[in-house]
Amino acid sequence: MAKRNISLLVFLIIGIQLFGQDYTLEKCKTLALKNNLSIKESKLKIDAAKELKKNAFTNYFPKVSASASLFKSSKSLLEIETPEMNLPVYDGNPENLVNPTQFAYIPSFSIETLDYTNSAALTAIQPLYAGGRIKIGNKLATLNKDVQELQHDLNVSEIMVKTEAYYWNLVALNEKKKTIENYQTLLQNLHKEVNDFYEAGLTQKSNVLKVKLELNKIEGNKLKLTNGIDVLKMVFAQHLGLEDYQNLSVLDSIIDIKKPSVYYQEPQIAIKNRKETALLNKAVEAEVLQKKLSSGEHLPELGVGVGGLYLDVAYNSDFYGVVFASLSIPISDWWGGSHKRKEHNFKIEMAKNNLEEKSQLMQIQISKEYKTLTESYKQIEIAQTSLNQSNEYLQELEDTYDAGLTNLSDLLEAKAINQEAKDALIDAKSKYKINIAKYLLALGNYSVLQD
Repeated sequence: MAKRNISLLVFLIIGIQLFGQDYTLEKCKTLALKNNLSIKESKLKIDAAKELKKNAFTNYFPKVSASASLFKSSKSLLEIETPEMNLPVYDGNPENLVNPTQFAYIPSFSIETLDYTNSAALTAIQPLYAGGRIKIGNKLATLNKDVQELQHDLNVSEIMVKTEAYYWNLVALNEKKKTIENYQTLLQNLHKEVNDFYEAGLTQKSNVLKVKLELNKIEGNKLKLTNGIDVLKMVFAQHLGLEDYQNLSVLDSIIDIKKPSVYYQEPQIAIKNRKETALLNKAVEAEVLQKKLSSGEHLPELGVGVGGLYLDVAYNSDFYGVVFASLSIPISDWWGGSHKRKEHNFKIEMAKNNLEEKSQLMQIQISKEYKTLTESYKQIEIAQTSLNQSNEYLQELEDTYDAGLTNLSDLLEAKAINQEAKDALIDAKSKYKINIAKYLLALGNYSVLQD
């Protein structure tokens, strides 16, 4: 029983390796969201911005600091030495003050001290007013987090559009591979038929060679196509974070095609949804906050604090508690600060002008992408018309060839034209799918997991 289970497991593993894994567009997007290195990096930037915001919030709380110092000198800093002396003694009689009759003997002595000092201090300072810089600093930290989140969302949308481009290009190459294989089968059947005619003496050998040359040409094109598919799979697998590209296969075919009008939106309205518009507004907001922050540097600062000091010096030690307040008023910086404020005013105007300019350019981009979309849709119609005409032309030549009224060269040319028409239609449809994604991205309307 165990052997049967092991055999079944081996069969399933081999089956997966042989037949590969089929990926829908939505599955590819999910993998890109999870594994793409660029998206991972933008997530890390958001995490870093969140930590920066938390760090800015700590500025509302008291700043606590501790310090300690130990000092030992090779010799005493204070040395006092007195000679021996006789000091007059006051006996109570004022007349004896000038000419004392009694003296007290004091021997010489020396004092050496202050050869060491030990101290420790602990202080806590609570800022009461700092020109609004703490509040503005927290706003800037929040704004930075918002910017990183917008950048992440924009990056995700761009990665998803890139995912669609890889996906639909791979679908197109797979479709081309099917058509070239079908064309190859038709030529092989034609080669067998012409060769039979040649062996029966009903046609010339040159006709056999013509078909053979066309088969060789198709074989070369098929090899190039296969190599192109492998290279695209390598790039796509790296984009999705997959280690094995060989078993990467896509499920969809390019069938569902909607008209461009389904996706249309007015450019003036669309730019409001653009992440770039939000980022440009954040840039203006950042310059306004930077101006306020700079102005706060030239306002008074007020704080209160408490502390404790332990001091051990000259064989005496004690602990001292202190409370204090500090007020700092910048005076000489006021003149320079006026120029700094003017500089920030110019930067604010520059940010507003940049917002206006980029908004106009985004409207132009949206219009351009829609024109590209309508053009690619028109290319589908043209390619479909060409394919219909080439099918009709090929059918007519096949009928006349079977009746002996058309030579083989004309038939081969008609088949080649038909093959090119099929490839052109595949290319047109895949480009249209990609252009839809690009247009939705330009609208700011791109849904990460959309159909």
